[in-house]
Amino acid sequence: MQPWRSCACTWPFGAAVISVSVLVALTHLQSTPSFPSPFDYFQQSNQSLDDDLLVGLDLNDQFPPNLNGSVTYRGAPWKPEIGRWLAGCGSSSFPVEIVEVLGGKNCQNNCSGQGVCNQDLGQCRCFHGYAGKACEVALQLECNEPASKDQPFGEWVISICPGQCDKTRAMCFCGEGTKYPNRPLAESCGFQTISPAKTRDPKSTDWTKVDFDNIFSANASKPGWCNVDPHDAYASKFKIKENCDCPYDGTLGPLCEIPTMCSCLNQCSGHGHCRGGFCQCDSGYYGIDCSIPTAASYLLKGPAWLRPSIMELPNNSSPNVKMVVMKKHPLIYVYDLPPEFNSHLLEGRHYKNECVNRIYSGDNRTYWTEQLYGAQVLF
Repeated sequence: MQPWRSCACTWPFGAAVISVSVLVALTHLQSTPSFPSPFDYFQQSNQSLDDDLLVGLDLNDQFPPNLNGSVTYRGAPWKPEIGRWLAGCGSSSFPVEIVEVLGGKNCQNNCSGQGVCNQDLGQCRCFHGYAGKACEVALQLECNEPASKDQPFGEWVISICPGQCDKTRAMCFCGEGTKYPNRPLAESCGFQTISPAKTRDPKSTDWTKVDFDNIFSANASKPGWCNVDPHDAYASKFKIKENCDCPYDGTLGPLCEIPTMCSCLNQCSGHGHCRGGFCQCDSGYYGIDCSIPTAASYLLKGPAWLRPSIMELPNNSSPNVKMVVMKKHPLIYVYDLPPEFNSHLLEGRHYKNECVNRIYSGDNRTYWTEQLYGAQVLF
C-alpha cells in the first residue's frame, strides 16, 4: 500500500482558487442570477418548514381527545400524542392533483365469499383458514396435536381443545350439544385441575382429562361452563370455573355474553366489517383496510350525470377508471402484503390484547394495550 501523498500544488495556485471562489460568491449576493439558484429552493423550503412548525404549536387545542381519550385520524382511534402528530402533519401539507387508476380486474368466483378481491391484481385475499385462487380450499387447521395412548389430546399447544375446534382459526369452543355452543373453551378451561400438595403452591392442569363436571355438565342444579346461563351466574346461583374466560377477540363479560367490536387495521375505514382482525370489505372496496375504491364503485356511486347509460364490459370484467384526485404529500403507494403477514396474524391470535395497540371494551370504548408492535396504516 502506498502512503498518502499530500497535494503537490503550490501555494500561489491555491491562493488564486480561493480568490476566484470569493469573487463568485460576492457576485451572487449582489446580482440577480439569470437562472434560479439552488440556494433559493432551500431558503423557500426552510420558510415552509417554519410555517409548518408554527401550525403545529397548538396541536393540543386543534385536536383534542374525544370521550374515549383518543384522537381520530382517518377513521381510526389513536393514542392522543400519536393522533395529534398525524393530524397535525396532515393539516400542514398541501394537496396536489394526481391521476389514479382504479382497478377493475375481477377475481375467480368472487373469492367464493371467503376472501376479498384485490382488483389491482385480480387476486383473492383469503380469510384465515382458506386458500386457493378462489379461496375455495378449506385448510382444516387442527387444534390438537396427534393423539397417543398417554396423551389423548396430543402434546400441549395453545389451541389444545376438548370441545369443538374451529378449524379455520384453530380455536376451541363449547360446540354442538351445549346450550352456548359459541362460548370459548380456551386452553386450560376444559381440562381437570390438579390441586397442589401444599396449600401455597399453584394449581396445575391435567391435559389428559376433560373436566366434564365443571364444563359440559347439563345438571340443572350445577350446570357447567358451556351450559350456565349468564343471569344465573350474575345472581351467584352458580360458581364459574376460574380458569375459564374470554380470550378471543369480539366478546367480553364473565361468560363471554357481551359482543364487542374486533380490532382491525383502521377499523376497515368505514367500508367493511371487522371479522376478528380481517377486514371483510363492502362491495366496491378492497385492500387490507378496505380503503381502496374499485372502478365499479365509482361508476355506481358517482353523480348520476356522470354514469354512462350503456357500458360494455369485455370478458365479463370491469374496466379500469382514471380519476384526478387531490392528495397530500408524501405520495407513497403501499402495496398490500399477503394476508399471512398482517391480517391473518390478527385474525388468528388467541389472546385479544396481543399484537394490537388497542381493543374495545364492553361499551365499545377504546382500550389501549401495552403492545408496541401493534400497527395501523398511516398514509
